[in-house]
Amino acid sequence: MASGYIDARNSDAGDIIEASVCIVGSGAAGITLARKLADTVDDLVLIESGGFSLEGETQNLFSGRNLSLPYFNLAACRLRYWGGTTNHWSGFCRANDAIDYEGRPELNLPKWPVGHDEVEPYIAEAAESLGISPKFFEPQAIFQNKGLETEDLVDRKSQILQTKVFQIAQDIRLGPKYREQLGSAPKLRIYHHLNLTHIQLAPDGGRVEHLDCATLNGRKVRVKAKIFAICCHGIENARLLLVSNDVMNVGVGNAYDHVGRYFMDHTTIPASKFIPSPSFPVAYDRMFADNYNLNANVGFTDDYIREAKLLQYYCRFNPIYMDEKTKESLAYLRDEAMQPGSTALLKDVMTVLGEVGGVARFGFSRLNLTHFQPDYYELEHRLEQAPNPDSRVVISDRRDALGNLIADLDWRIVDEDVRSFKLGQEKIVAEFSALGYGRVEKEEITRDLVESRIAGHYHQIGTTRMSDRPEDGVVDRNLKVHGVDNLYIGGSSTFPTAGYSGPTMMIVGFSIRLAAHIKQQLSA
Repeated sequence: MASGYIDARNSDAGDIIEASVCIVGSGAAGITLARKLADTVDDLVLIESGGFSLEGETQNLFSGRNLSLPYFNLAACRLRYWGGTTNHWSGFCRANDAIDYEGRPELNLPKWPVGHDEVEPYIAEAAESLGISPKFFEPQAIFQNKGLETEDLVDRKSQILQTKVFQIAQDIRLGPKYREQLGSAPKLRIYHHLNLTHIQLAPDGGRVEHLDCATLNGRKVRVKAKIFAICCHGIENARLLLVSNDVMNVGVGNAYDHVGRYFMDHTTIPASKFIPSPSFPVAYDRMFADNYNLNANVGFTDDYIREAKLLQYYCRFNPIYMDEKTKESLAYLRDEAMQPGSTALLKDVMTVLGEVGGVARFGFSRLNLTHFQPDYYELEHRLEQAPNPDSRVVISDRRDALGNLIADLDWRIVDEDVRSFKLGQEKIVAEFSALGYGRVEKEEITRDLVESRIAGHYHQIGTTRMSDRPEDGVVDRNLKVHGVDNLYIGGSSTFPTAGYSGPTMMIVGFSIRLAAHIKQQLSA
């Protein structure tokens, strides 16, 4: 292991760590900050809760409960070891659209303090670091680069529909990717198995004096620095600010009660079946696009989104070649074949043989040997969630193994989420019917249907949101906590709205921008 890694559980690691800049967390935000600061900032420190692989005791420090809508297991949806949640990131990348920054008060979507043109160079650098094209808003160019046809894309045929493409980055495990580089950086020390427990403010609340940290084997460590950057995740960033309430009794940065509120994810529901005609563009078949490391969806133009007062919506087309029972049997066959005398094997073989045509079409399409039209497509409706102050992180009265108060999640939606799901489906169905792409066996989208099927995407957004005024959020345009001179927050918890796109590449871009700002502050 490179010499820059220090196991904080060992007594020779020291009880006091002093640095110029301290970064907390080694996910997409923390690793990016460390990469961009390591060559120029003297005495840089990064602290990470875990080690270099998943460990149950550390991971179980995330043991919150879901209080309202069902969400992911909070002990599993964020990973607490080197590389953070990039260790199970799928690699989907797309920049925010310009409209995502502008704010639409009629939907309670606040304007971002920064705009598309200002952040675009940093997002382009993030794309380059992930090995993908920065031309996110040119689906024709992206498709042509992959050798795919563009004549049938909906943009050429509809006044309101638009193709929105995600690129899928491949080298996405940032921990292993940068482990040697960062461990060898002469100005960087990385302390692992060290957990931030308390942010200690000065008596006047205007700056951070130090961080109190602890290891699971009982060691206490204090970290002093000129600048601190907390780069955990949407729930943990908020939890740390809220529980550090000895100086400000409402918590750090929470004078206007915004910390922990506006928890958002990119929401999804399956609803309705689409039976395609031969003219349906194969580019929108999710399996077909996956074979080219793309994901092509159908959304709406900015003009229509504004006119219809619609949240950012798009539809994915998931091909169905066989019924669910056959699909399950197919998945079980490999394991059952390793069990001599398994009666389940024979049963599943018979099930698969009963729908062998669908299985064959699925297999050839998955292997990209040729594309076969599926029996139908399941419509997967995806939506940016409207900011809702009642969708929030809540501090419980339970404590974890370090004695810290545990955060629960009270995830909620509003009527506008349901309306946008419903209107999005109606317009997709109407436009596809007019274009002759096929017919839809439509389910009515109601609040009950949405709440019974809704799921997130592991995207935790909005609990320490960015704002120009302290009255409207938690951090300023440079991600500095309002009213605290030397405390910054990294990650998608700072995003005021969810927008269209997944957050990870955007986190990398904003972290590159934050690094540039911190360098300026240190040189001032």
